[in-house]
Amino acid sequence: MKEFTQQLLNGLAIGSVYALVAVGYTLVFGVLRFINFAHGSVLTFAAYVSLFGMLALKLPFAVAFGGSLVVSGLFSIMVERQAYRPLRLQGAPNLNLLITSIGVSLLVENAIIVFYSADFFVFPKVLSSSTISLGGVATIPPVDLLLTGVAITLMVLLYVFVNYTKMGVAIQALAYDRDAAALMGININLAIAYTFFIAGTMASAAGVLIGMKFNVNPYLGGLFGVKSFAAAVVGGIGSIPGSYLGGYLIGILETMGAGYVSSNYKDAIAFVLLVLILLFKPSGLLGRGLQEKV
Repeated sequence: MKEFTQQLLNGLAIGSVYALVAVGYTLVFGVLRFINFAHGSVLTFAAYVSLFGMLALKLPFAVAFGGSLVVSGLFSIMVERQAYRPLRLQGAPNLNLLITSIGVSLLVENAIIVFYSADFFVFPKVLSSSTISLGGVATIPPVDLLLTGVAITLMVLLYVFVNYTKMGVAIQALAYDRDAAALMGININLAIAYTFFIAGTMASAAGVLIGMKFNVNPYLGGLFGVKSFAAAVVGGIGSIPGSYLGGYLIGILETMGAGYVSSNYKDAIAFVLLVLILLFKPSGLLGRGLQEKV
């Protein structure tokens, strides 16, 4: 029982990362109907921004963390403004947007290598390395506790924003029917910019905290980004609760598989689950059936 509880807590921590990034995929898909594969690179970008703030500018962790959220959110807006919006306004097919997002991802990854090198960096020690005992039942590292707490906090804030603010309702209307939303007077470009900002900040939080847990390297967002995309599909791409469900489901199954079967299969579990979902419930666990080419 103790080992099960320990694996469950480990799964919740890593699942928080997948959930935070998966929500970004879902938000962008909801309003633009394409998979933004550059989203994983925002995770990497944020980790470097925070690292730069702490090492080069000597900022306290809280300031560097908060700054990376804002900078990464603005970076996401810039990507949408410079790369996606021109194509969208020209009426380009979603496949063009998808290919552009892959190009943006490669551009960000290689820009980091050019300006920062391909070396692995260890985050400055911010939290104690001693684990916290939970009544003798399990232990949890402080970074995992912070990771889970940040994910839950952002989940609540996102729920409040989407359901109880004017812009949140506008984004929901945009996701439901873009043309009708425009006819109702909703500023489409502004709503999309808000969507990218929120998606960027969610990925940023995941990037900084996962960088603290492991290390920071130019490829940080690669595997985490792909697994998070799998989480979004498993939960139901376009569904915010589904993204969280998919993220935590993959995180828990991954750690359980590593703990009880073999760590060699850890990275394969997300994709096995993805294939099973696509075979038996293509719309995802909480998703709606949509007919999209991309």
